[in-house]
Amino acid sequence: MSIKEFAAKSFMSEVYFRKIFKNIHGTSPVRYINNLKITRAKELLESKMYSVSDAALQSGYTEMSHFSREFKKATGLSPSEFKKNAFQ
Repeated sequence: MSIKEFAAKSFMSEVYFRKIFKNIHGTSPVRYINNLKITRAKELLESKMYSVSDAALQSGYTEMSHFSREFKKATGLSPSEFKKNAFQ
């Protein structure tokens, strides 16, 4: 769902929804969702049951390049480096 759809379902304007969301959660809706997706990807990679591409897809990413950029920005490691470290 998009932020616009969340706002509509909450009977709020998109701007007001973003403001209320940030006040409650301390971050923007987009960052919050991205953090959830990266956390899920980390869990999948640490489980040793998923490849990097499977973890990306299971976490809601459709493009590997986007997933890799976001993952490295959040963790400081590429997904494959993170997975390798999880095996040690």
